[in-house]
Amino acid sequence: MKKPTGYIIYEGSAVYDGMPIVMIATRETANNKTGDMWQTWIMRSDIEPHTAVKSGDDFSVCGNCPLRPIHYKKFKVKKPCYVVVWQAPLSVYRKYKRGGYEYITLAEFRKMLQSGAIRQGSYGDPSTIPYEVWEAIGIGSGEFNHTGYTHGYLLPNFDTRNLNINMVSLDPVTEQIPEYLVGRSFRAIESVDQVRAGEILCPASKEQNYKTQCAKCGLCKGKSIKAKNIAIVMH
Repeated sequence: MKKPTGYIIYEGSAVYDGMPIVMIATRETANNKTGDMWQTWIMRSDIEPHTAVKSGDDFSVCGNCPLRPIHYKKFKVKKPCYVVVWQAPLSVYRKYKRGGYEYITLAEFRKMLQSGAIRQGSYGDPSTIPYEVWEAIGIGSGEFNHTGYTHGYLLPNFDTRNLNINMVSLDPVTEQIPEYLVGRSFRAIESVDQVRAGEILCPASKEQNYKTQCAKCGLCKGKSIKAKNIAIVMH
């Protein structure tokens, strides 16, 4: 019997706006920066991702992120979101619609994670998934490595518990953590000379000669660990 290439972890309402979304986990081994990690794709379950981007319905999974295509002109973003939605996300979505992924319980998936690491939101913001889902699969438990980044703090219904497990995602538009939040940041910069006090360059980046991989590093876990903030040069 052929081994499944991915699993449906969550089907339900988006925290951001209550619209239907799905989270699918696939195993990635070919990404040199991240290493061998489970990838989680958070998408509208009723609209193909590239269509949602064009219509603005990607709000359900990306919130008010300034790097969304719909915001390019408004914020004059030079280097927008790196995710090419008509490639991997669209492929995952269409396979999902064909019935190509199996359903799995959160407890079962947690057991699978014991032998690997997981990337929260390879596409989509992790904080639009109910926090209890992440908690149930062991994110933040210390059982395995994970990475997570969120722009969800820009929304009034943001669950601040996500700051325990996610980095506050900063960029040329939102350059500072709002004063009412306490968290660690992951900031996109344009050159290495923009690194601030209290920040280090991402150890898995080109500028750091790929000293490690995300699967092994473990620095991007929000407040669940005590460490400096992270900066990375946009490419």
